[in-house]
Amino acid sequence: MQARKVGLALAQALSLFVLSAGSAASAQSGASAPFTVERVLGEMRSAGIAVSVPTDPPAGAIQAREDLEYLRRGDDVLRLDVYRPSAAGPRPAVLILHGGGWESGSRQMERNLAKALAARGFVAIPVSYRLGAAGRFPGAVHDVKAAVRWVRANAKTFGVDPEFIAIAGGSAGGHLAALVGASNGVAALEDSPRFEAKASAVQAMVDIDGAASFPDAALIAQEQKRQGATSRFLGGNYVERRETWFAASPLTYVGPASAPSLFFATNGKSPILPGRPEMAARLQALGLVAEIHDLPPGTPHPFWLLEPWFTPLVDQIATFLDARYQATKP
Repeated sequence: MQARKVGLALAQALSLFVLSAGSAASAQSGASAPFTVERVLGEMRSAGIAVSVPTDPPAGAIQAREDLEYLRRGDDVLRLDVYRPSAAGPRPAVLILHGGGWESGSRQMERNLAKALAARGFVAIPVSYRLGAAGRFPGAVHDVKAAVRWVRANAKTFGVDPEFIAIAGGSAGGHLAALVGASNGVAALEDSPRFEAKASAVQAMVDIDGAASFPDAALIAQEQKRQGATSRFLGGNYVERRETWFAASPLTYVGPASAPSLFFATNGKSPILPGRPEMAARLQALGLVAEIHDLPPGTPHPFWLLEPWFTPLVDQIATFLDARYQATKP
């Protein structure tokens, strides 16, 4: 009973945090709200919840190159970081996309996850993408696909096996990861400002509590009452932008070329995150690997940022990606 009370208190506190971060972003007309690991940590500790920031890997275990430019779009300079194991040899890569309702957050929030995955043998790459009005669909997904091509073009420099590049993300970043993973080879979502000769296809996808479909009755009703981050990202509510709601949904693109997928789901009432069971079922029907890990009731939405959830999550992601990588080898 006590554990349930703690879980409910944690979920309520983080729901308030998520809503306040989104409201701040809206009030600033798309400017980034201060959505950071430190702020999440402070909110939880203020609520009396025992959480902590993940610790770094041992010194010398990984190598880091940060703040590397991968694309310019007008005044927008998009950057990424590269963390890799210190040991030599081509390694599977995983791009990591931050959350924040497509309006806030930063790739710096995902450096802990990247470092942990690098210590597990992956080249882990947190990626920035355009936020707010500039990143409205399909802008952000164009950026992420460009980042995949950049990684392939620079595979030799950073010790990446170009035959295996995965993508992962949390919340809004989870949606983008699912969209990229589902849409391998879909020309309608391609934008090739650089390295157009390189493929943007990914070989595995991890969606950490991100939506896989938008045209859901509960989400439509919520956005009809008051337009939130979803409607801003899609340029309007369902009535105004019906075609875009489908076009921006990962579920729309599931096909034989889609990537094997791993979903983590908190299944709380807020935020509304539809489509994951349906997407997993469609992938499985096509003979593709698709797994869903349902988190215990009361698990907060941005759980992946903090302990005690962080280390088990890293273990599960690493196990899934390693299995998918090994399956590609003779």
